Amino acid sequence: MASPRELFEELSNLKAEVSKLRNALNELDKEKESWFRKTDDCSKRIRESIQKIRENKSKRDSLTNEVKELKPKRDIINKEISAKLKEFDSLKKEKTALARSLGIKDSPSKVKSQMDKLEFRIETDTFSFEKEKELMKKIKELKKVYNDAVVLDESNKKLKDSSDEIRKMRKEANEIHRSIQEKARQSQALHYEILKISAEIDTMKTDEEASFKKFSEYKKQFTDANNNLKE
Repeated sequence: MASPRELFEELSNLKAEVSKLRNALNELDKEKESWFRKTDDCSKRIRESIQKIRENKSKRDSLTNEVKELKPKRDIINKEISAKLKEFDSLKKEKTALARSLGIKDSPSKVKSQMDKLEFRIETDTFSFEKEKELMKKIKELKKVYNDAVVLDESNKKLKDSSDEIRKMRKEANEIHRSIQEKARQSQALHYEILKISAEIDTMKTDEEASFKKFSEYKKQFTDANNNLKE
């Protein structure tokens, strides 16, 4: 039978072992919780990144659909511009041929001014019959020139209207084209961002698995140490 001294020594040794085990248990608990927090942090960042990918995919797909819708509109306008350009060239040739055949140099307003001046002279001045006849003949010639000039002026107006319409259509087509380019650029940027985040998720998953493995190891060590402490 053990003596009181021996029992006291054994008790002291057990107390020292308990203290040592308790300290070891506390350290293991700290490590275990540290790795648990790291694992939980990785899981949280993975979930946030997955949500970000979903948002970016939704934005990218929306932009891609907008580009698909805009391209046919741009192509239709470009075809209309091509048709208008042919029409413009045809009008230009007609105007050139008309101007050459009529030999007109002055504008309708200038010819009309000349006619008005001659008519005013006939009404206000006194001329001989021959001179008045000569002026009337001149007015008649000017009227023909005026009528021809009006026809040519109308041809010029058609050319201007056609040119203005082409300019307007080109502006619209260019605006649509710029919009397509910008939306395509944004879509591509989102796509690259998705790829980047996906790569980051793979890295985070590796970190998560490593952290969880460490957590499991320290949890087992903690459980073993706790059982030893209980004993």
